[in-house]
Amino acid sequence: MVEASTTKISSKGQVVIPANVRKAARLREGEKVLVVAIGDTVVLKKMIDRSFEEAMKPVWEKVRKMGLSEQDIDAIIEEARAQGSP
Repeated sequence: MVEASTTKISSKGQVVIPANVRKAARLREGEKVLVVAIGDTVVLKKMIDRSFEEAMKPVWEKVRKMGLSEQDIDAIIEEARAQGSP
């Protein structure tokens, strides 16, 4: 099942995950989510008592489907590090 909605980023960088998306993903208050930025795409992945590597596995599969290699992602990460955090 795919659920989608729009939301806005607050002045503090906070994002409200719409109720229909939270319900579809079975997200509950206090649960952790992994946040990954790939270019202008942001992916939220629910953390379910798994290691970082296990949680990233489906993200990497989608990245590969996009045609990006691990080296492409490493380059994106290095570019972001060079720009520094806001």
